[in-house]
Amino acid sequence: MLNKNIKYIIRKIEAHNFKAYLVGGAVRNFLLGLEVSDFDITTNALPQDIEGIFHKTIPTGKKYGTITVIHDNSSYEVTTFRSDGTYSDGRRPDSVRFSTELIEDLKRRDFTINAICIDIDEKLIDYFNGIEDIKNKIVRCIGNPDERFTEDALRMMRAVRFMTQLKFTLDENTRLSIIKNSDLIKNISVERIREELNKILLSDKPSDGIRMIVDTGLMKQIIPEFMDTIGFNQHNPYHDKDVFEHTMEVLDSTKSKLSLRLAALFHDISKPECFTQDESGRGHFYEHEVKSSERAKLIMERLKYPNDITEDVRVLVRYHLLKSVDMKDKGVKRYINNVGIDRLENMFDLNIADIKGKSKIADTSGFERLEILREKCRNIIERKEPLSRKDLKINGRDLEALGIEKGHIYTEVLNKVLDLVLEFPERNSKEELKKYVLSLVNEQSDK
Repeated sequence: MLNKNIKYIIRKIEAHNFKAYLVGGAVRNFLLGLEVSDFDITTNALPQDIEGIFHKTIPTGKKYGTITVIHDNSSYEVTTFRSDGTYSDGRRPDSVRFSTELIEDLKRRDFTINAICIDIDEKLIDYFNGIEDIKNKIVRCIGNPDERFTEDALRMMRAVRFMTQLKFTLDENTRLSIIKNSDLIKNISVERIREELNKILLSDKPSDGIRMIVDTGLMKQIIPEFMDTIGFNQHNPYHDKDVFEHTMEVLDSTKSKLSLRLAALFHDISKPECFTQDESGRGHFYEHEVKSSERAKLIMERLKYPNDITEDVRVLVRYHLLKSVDMKDKGVKRYINNVGIDRLENMFDLNIADIKGKSKIADTSGFERLEILREKCRNIIERKEPLSRKDLKINGRDLEALGIEKGHIYTEVLNKVLDLVLEFPERNSKEELKKYVLSLVNEQSDK
């Protein structure tokens, strides 16, 4: 169970008359038969002792007892047994006290499944029945869940994340405590919340986690805009589910890619505000894709997502409405230009998931339209036809040479030139386009 590097580190610590154990997620994953990537070692040796025992170390969190040991080109965190003081900010302990007792260290941890140890002889040490909870597939706080969440409110998101990733259930007392303490999540940095949300979204069935975030009240604190989708009847024959349930089905039907999963989560978020009904009572959501893309961008900026991921999601949401695509070649080219060639596969995956999430009467026409669009995009890209301004055979210098200064007219001319080339790609030559630009200028001056 212990690999050679872990055995080496533990043996070396114990050779200096200290005790050391592998602890936490690595042990949990070993017992579940899952891949292990992070190895944490707990010990009664003090941080300065660890620095003296090993040649290459990094004082990663020395104040809190953690030293990173570098061995065989890999990093291993070694942390001194400790008990934590009060958590006045709900994020980190105000002080720590180093301990000589293993149980003191384990009882400060978050969940029973993360408090199991293995010693050098590969004997399991389990003070809090974590092995039993693993067998029963339960995420349970150690001790009083109110205390654990008051100490570090991010543990509420971590509980949901472990539940989702491991396909476990939440212990009832743990779940009720999250409901009671959900507003404490506001004490946590958006970066830490975002990382837990990402892990939930990338799990095999992300809807389980999103539903729990909603049910426990965490969603109201993290993405309150999402709450309007819950129970919102679409009054449309193409939708046999409310906006929230449709979104959950789309989310689970997408591939495990972060931008794609985020786009699935946000693709219809503004439907409630765009809702109208016609005289027959049928619901419509005009421009919901525009509003949803704007809202997605604002939410992701608030959660401090990287700009490239935010832009990917904005574009996927903005152009996901399949029925709005003009299927003539010129329209498909503009679609490719708007979406970007690199995003097309993610867009098609989102479209497929979106169709799956609709009622059966929408399936046939939706999939047929998508296949036609996919084939048209493939053919246009293979023909290497011009798709955007950068593909035009004239540029800004050419326009300036023709007497057109940058400004409103400059942009208007370039847009008209692109329109011409999208429809007639054979006219994309410098001489031909110069003639066309001059005709536009003359036409403008005659007005």
